[in-house]
Amino acid sequence: MVAFLSLLTGITVLLDLRGQNTVSSATVADTIAWTPLATQIPALCFFVLVLGTGPVSTDLLSGAGRTTWLTVNGRRTAYAAKCAVGFTVGSGVAAISALMGALSCAVTLAVAGAPQPTWTEILAPAARFVGWMGCWALLCMALVAVLRSRIASVLLLVLWPLLGERLTGALLGYIPGLESVKDWLPFAAGRAMLTDLSTVSGEDKAFAQALVGSHLSTPVAVAVFFLYTAALTAAGLWAYCRRDARAG
Repeated sequence: MVAFLSLLTGITVLLDLRGQNTVSSATVADTIAWTPLATQIPALCFFVLVLGTGPVSTDLLSGAGRTTWLTVNGRRTAYAAKCAVGFTVGSGVAAISALMGALSCAVTLAVAGAPQPTWTEILAPAARFVGWMGCWALLCMALVAVLRSRIASVLLLVLWPLLGERLTGALLGYIPGLESVKDWLPFAAGRAMLTDLSTVSGEDKAFAQALVGSHLSTPVAVAVFFLYTAALTAAGLWAYCRRDARAG
């Protein structure tokens, strides 16, 4: 399913090509990562969400944790292994999606007779997308450990980026001195990490800025999103090590 959707990326590029002779590298990079930006998180997140929330919830909610901890000789080792595998799977799926999306775009542009973008300029945005998805997998596992509920974690991970953060940012805008705090919220920084607004110009920039919801530069946004991920992963470790698995 992920591969199929990635191959459809070329259709999105065709829509951007209407009325133009070329498609910029930034447009192709955004298309590969977002498809579409209006979802507020990459569409691929909804597929990785299932994989990311599974391992920890299986340990804590089904009673399998005791067997796991005895097998690997400790909870810390078990959690670290799950994080390593989760990050690898999340980033690996993203890398495959980006590669197939780029291939779809290249073939579509070739068939349409349009020039190819400068593919080397897409490497950095693609790398950020791969890193973002690896962090997303870590956030999924950590949140399940903290909340000890797969359903609550899934709802929060879906609703917070789409609605919660937007409402929080809007409310902060009414508090003097806190207007800029919304730029530093987790997924606002995450969106700024994926979309380099310095490459957008004209009337499209205001629209892209509104969807991203953050004025952070791309390097700062990368650092902020990684720090949020590290903090929640550490909180997940603390919760995972201190909570007993339910009896199966």
